[in-house]
Amino acid sequence: MQAHRSRIPPFQRGFSLTEVLVALLVLSVGLLGIAGLHLLGIQSIHSAQQRTLASVMAREAAERLWISLAVDGTPDPRSVEGPWRTAWGAPGNDAPAALRLPGITGSDIDCDGAAPTTCTIRVRWAEGRFAREGDEAVFEYTVTLPGGAGS
Repeated sequence: MQAHRSRIPPFQRGFSLTEVLVALLVLSVGLLGIAGLHLLGIQSIHSAQQRTLASVMAREAAERLWISLAVDGTPDPRSVEGPWRTAWGAPGNDAPAALRLPGITGSDIDCDGAAPTTCTIRVRWAEGRFAREGDEAVFEYTVTLPGGAGS
């Protein structure tokens, strides 16, 4: 009785070097795509953290306006703006480092003279590590207060 012989020619068994190299090329392109997505995720987290901090800053300015309204009877943006800027933007302030917005370039409070008073609070900062030079982000927060403004 004869031993069973395979009908597959010997040169067609296993993988060729070309097939392995193509598989490695496809794998490396996929890994580069994942690395790009990871970088995009890090950039988004950085931007979200800065926007969240700008939001906290703007809300704190709005709270200071409410206090000014309660004490003086009118919201006074001029009396609020200086201490607010000092608390958040000045070097050596008492805020923990995690609560400082790096690259802050400006902030302002504008109130109209109508009753009720609408105040717009703007926080501007340079996006930092991942933005192009000269890019400036702006967070705008609007609050409506009863009474006339002292602007």
